[in-house]
Amino acid sequence: MANKLKCHTIMSSKAVNAIYLSIKNKLNITEEQYAEIMKDWEFVELTQNNEVVGAVIIKGNELHVGYSKKPTFSIRKHIKETLKKLIDINGCAVTTVMKSNKNGLKFCKRLGFEIEKEDQDKFYLKCDRCNYV
Repeated sequence: MANKLKCHTIMSSKAVNAIYLSIKNKLNITEEQYAEIMKDWEFVELTQNNEVVGAVIIKGNELHVGYSKKPTFSIRKHIKETLKKLIDINGCAVTTVMKSNKNGLKFCKRLGFEIEKEDQDKFYLKCDRCNYV
């Protein structure tokens, strides 16, 4: 199927751009500043039709997902592969979700993340075992 979603691990400017576009409304920095801040993170590109539409970013056992363009195919396979690797290496994976992001929280819970703590704006989640592995 030509429209299938694929992932590639690389720190490409397209992956940085995809994540930056997904969060630029929340930041007061340029894309270049964002790339500099994120230089120690690993980017797993999510591509569809040879176009980078998003990325999973990883540092240690922490991961986050963002899209510049919502994929029309499920990314669950790519997320669970990445999540399983992180758990196998680190014993667990962690992420954060803004409290206003109800869909993101539902997605994380379906994967197996549980809320560990919260503050005024976000939930801190931890996953010891992916539900789909």
